Amino acid sequence: MPYCSKCLIEYVEGTTECEDCGGDLLPGSPPESPGQLMTLDSKDVKLSPVRVFTGATAQMNADLARSILRSQGIPCILQGETSAELLPVLDVPVLVREQDAERAARILEGYFDTDAPAAAEESSLPRDV
Repeated sequence: MPYCSKCLIEYVEGTTECEDCGGDLLPGSPPESPGQLMTLDSKDVKLSPVRVFTGATAQMNADLARSILRSQGIPCILQGETSAELLPVLDVPVLVREQDAERAARILEGYFDTDAPAAAEESSLPRDV
């Protein structure tokens, strides 16, 4: 399946450009840990948790958060992600470099802490009497 080299999002065969950034797609699957984004290997990098996901959807939400942050050029890791797959009741913290923490938190708030517009739309629908 083709993928966007900037956003690391996979697309179905036949798609030629990224829907998010408009970039050309590359053949194959995105790299598991892209070198240009993962600069967390250095021993002097201080990590900071920006969000902790819990419950049955913790791993799914943490994976989504990681994709969102990577698409914005913020390297991150998920602490304990292997354990969460086995025991979905565990917390899955998202860790970023200390200097990226404030920006990463704002980005994730925009995705995870906004109210769904569906509630407002439902109230404006006519009801059967």
